[in-house]
Amino acid sequence: MNAINVVPIVNAVDRVQRQVNELTVQVGRVDANVGRVSVDVQTTRAELQALTAEFRQFVHQAGLTANVQRSETALGNVEAALDREYGHYKVVRRTSVGTLQAFDIGNVSNDTVQQISEELMIQTPRYWLAPALVALAAWSRDDRELADKSVQTAFTRDRAKTSLFFALVLRRQGRLDASSRWLRAYLTAQDPRALGREFAVVFEAAAHDAFGTHGCAAVEQQLAEWNELLRSDPAVVDAQAQIWVDELTTLRGSVDDSVYPVLLRHSPGWPHYKALLESASAFGFAVEKYRRIADTDTPLVQSVQDQLDDLLEQLVTEYDDEELPFQREVAYHRAVIETGGDTGRARLVADSTTRALDEKMDAVSLQTQIGVHPDEMGVSVGAQKLAIGAGRDDLRTAVGDYANAYRSRFIDVLEIVLAPDHSQLAVAMGFPGWKTDTATTQELSEVSLAETWHRACAGHIEAIRFRPATAVWPVLLACVVAWFGVAVFDVAGGLLALAAFGGAAWWVVRKKRVADERVRHAEAARGQALQYSIDIYRAAIAEFVDARLAYQEADAGERDILELIGGWPIAAGREKGH
Repeated sequence: MNAINVVPIVNAVDRVQRQVNELTVQVGRVDANVGRVSVDVQTTRAELQALTAEFRQFVHQAGLTANVQRSETALGNVEAALDREYGHYKVVRRTSVGTLQAFDIGNVSNDTVQQISEELMIQTPRYWLAPALVALAAWSRDDRELADKSVQTAFTRDRAKTSLFFALVLRRQGRLDASSRWLRAYLTAQDPRALGREFAVVFEAAAHDAFGTHGCAAVEQQLAEWNELLRSDPAVVDAQAQIWVDELTTLRGSVDDSVYPVLLRHSPGWPHYKALLESASAFGFAVEKYRRIADTDTPLVQSVQDQLDDLLEQLVTEYDDEELPFQREVAYHRAVIETGGDTGRARLVADSTTRALDEKMDAVSLQTQIGVHPDEMGVSVGAQKLAIGAGRDDLRTAVGDYANAYRSRFIDVLEIVLAPDHSQLAVAMGFPGWKTDTATTQELSEVSLAETWHRACAGHIEAIRFRPATAVWPVLLACVVAWFGVAVFDVAGGLLALAAFGGAAWWVVRKKRVADERVRHAEAARGQALQYSIDIYRAAIAEFVDARLAYQEADAGERDILELIGGWPIAAGREKGH
């Protein structure tokens, strides 16, 4: 019997052994790569979340910036259109006051005044002030026929403003009887439920005794009658309180999210609480604004002539009804720019402002608008102080209504949520998520959080722990190889079986070593993961305490505004003995 040449078999076994070794090394590398990939995925996920938050903030800020840019462009276009359509009115307005001052000095001839006034009459055929200016020029040269004709023309174009204009002009000239007749004609012709905005000039004059004793007494008496009549209607009274509620709403501040970053991310109820805090902040801003107004010194001017010049300028520079649509659009775009692109807040501000631009309003609402929007109504701080004093009961009611509105939505408990991805370790260890609220004691919350982490870590460790069952398939494979080797190659098969079992044993040992190492890392990170979550929870609680203190302080501002209202001066310029 010929001897069997075992050299090829041994060489084959050696090749199989090398391949098994190479396969085992590659499997180890795959395990390591899988671990690195897992870490990379967790890191990438966290970075992606941060990037998403930054992108959302960028998109939000870009939207605000775009809103501002659009409003800046639109504001320029509207102002250009306003100047194009009604710019010639400004010339008439400037000329009217300049004409009166020229008459005082006597340095302009009647012919010059006549020529300019007649040219303006031709250039502005619908404007009431142009024929009134012609009447002044005719009056200066004793042309009664032209004066009467021009007065009648102005009267038909705008009865109220024309009456008031000549009342002021005649008072300026010291003709008290004629001025009083024009003033009474103006007052008796008014509908207290539909006053024109020029009545703000009358209110201004009354605030500073500009019409003289008898004239101002007539105005005050008429206002008292109108107030008594109108305030018998509950709807009118409620409307005044609502105007002040809208004013308080526009005065509220904005909470910077960077001050409460943990609540922003981990408390679903934070937006609601933030809105409460912003609403309550209105009282502090209101006290600051209206205390400054109350403390503003408003002495009577020494010269009645200068005072009447100011009132005439307010009257003639008041927006004409035709211009109001443009002014409303201007108010909105300016509000967008001032609020940094916040269109929602801008609409509230603009709506509150444009109410003051209404063509007609009742006498009570007009006084309230003077108190809230003196600039839009074209009056001084003195008139504003008088209007606020006249309507301070409305403001007091509004403060209560405003406070009750946001207090009815008050919440004193915020939920705190730690999501499964609130940290990289939470993602890596399969943290299931956890929630508590600010009403639960810190001890109970931290115990609950620790138990949740204990279960998560235990499950994670159990998942990565080496199990004896892991060795089954390589041992089975080694058995198959050994059986095949013995059956086919006899003695050489034993070597092949030995190599197979050795490779399987090496793979199992290495697999267990890797699993044990991962378990050690997980156990070492368990405390770190828990502490990180506890730190987030404690930071959220600390921010909530700060927010609650801020709310309580802001909410207490109601007392300050009510105290300010209670001591408000009733009559501007008179509270100091004038």
